[in-house]
Amino acid sequence: MGARGREHRQGPAVYDPDDDDDGVPDVKDNCPLVKNPDQKDTDKDGKGDVCDTDDDGDGILDTKDNCPLTANPDQKDGDGDGIGDLCEVDDDGDGIIDTKDNCPTTKNADQKDTDGDGIGDVCDPDLDGDETPNELDNCPTVPNGEQYDFDGDGIGDECDDDLDGDGVPNATDNCNRPNPDQKDTDGDGIGDVCDVPDDAVGPTTPEPTPEPNPESNGDTAVSGSCNSGGRASGSWCAPLLGLSLVGLLRRRRARV
Repeated sequence: MGARGREHRQGPAVYDPDDDDDGVPDVKDNCPLVKNPDQKDTDKDGKGDVCDTDDDGDGILDTKDNCPLTANPDQKDGDGDGIGDLCEVDDDGDGIIDTKDNCPTTKNADQKDTDGDGIGDVCDPDLDGDETPNELDNCPTVPNGEQYDFDGDGIGDECDDDLDGDGVPNATDNCNRPNPDQKDTDGDGIGDVCDVPDDAVGPTTPEPTPEPNPESNGDTAVSGSCNSGGRASGSWCAPLLGLSLVGLLRRRRARV
């Protein structure tokens, strides 16, 4: 039978309005030959993802793209796990998801944060939070904004275990001045170089008891003999003083 006969048997071609049978008419289907009822089109280029070779439109074919649904032409992959950073939930691969990681692009599973500023130590430019950058800080993990360094050894006083640089640790040093021999002549636990000798301090002289000042208005001052241990001392000293005070009060009243 000739070709014409076979064509007659097959009958005329029938138009199919939905070639992939996904429920979306071909005229509206962004992948008319591949089923995709959701019509997902990540890069909005008019081609559905199921038939688009570059779903995110970043110029990297999906087969080679480490983030096929997120545009990342640089293909940056910090932890080298084959998943681009832009679509990675744990960029540094330390087991801490980025949203909770205090150093999302540097591994630090322990999340150590010395100064508690929310930035992990491994990526914090100022570990102790004293506003001195780590590379310039003579005590990078202990706050010491003043950067004091008594012995000039490059280690700040706040973290120096030998402040005076005499080779004797602070914990056992008997003087905060250099004294490697730790000489302590009087055995009082204070090294001679910073011990003040007993004879360097003069005798303590008690302060004299001040005498009552006489009134400048002409009143006769009460004699100080009762306080000086003179003849006016004894059982009659107190009455004498009492009488003197009574007389003084009377004279004052008379003036008023």
